[in-house]
Amino acid sequence: MRARRCQHTDDLLSWQPPQVEARFEPTRVRSATPSGKVCRALSEAMKEDGRSREEIAAALSEHLGEPISRDSLDAWASEAREASNIAGYRLIGLVSVLRSKELLNELLARTDMIVVDRKYRPLIERQLMEEAQTRIKKMIQKVDKEWKGLK
Repeated sequence: MRARRCQHTDDLLSWQPPQVEARFEPTRVRSATPSGKVCRALSEAMKEDGRSREEIAAALSEHLGEPISRDSLDAWASEAREASNIAGYRLIGLVSVLRSKELLNELLARTDMIVVDRKYRPLIERQLMEEAQTRIKKMIQKVDKEWKGLK
């Protein structure tokens, strides 16, 4: 008689840790220039959103309180139209409308920073506090050794 295979083994072995840094597929946003990367990332974020560019433009118009057209979105996402860079406040508005951490992380790719969900803030702050506590304990141990040496 053949042994029954464990139904849970595959699940355990195929487990992957959650992805902290939201990113696009690298081949989808590859570009030779930083401005081209911005265009590719904007385009990819709008594709992943699922809404039409007209719907995104309407949502961004409402969010910013100023008219934004589909043509503007097309220009910002076009590598061929480098003179049509998106303004910073509009970029932040678009990130908000699209809810795209991936977009910001692509723009930060050449820095030492990433965008993570706000829900992780307490965990990050706790880690920073633990690191500070470790440094303080080491300082106390150093002072204690000095003090004991003076007795």
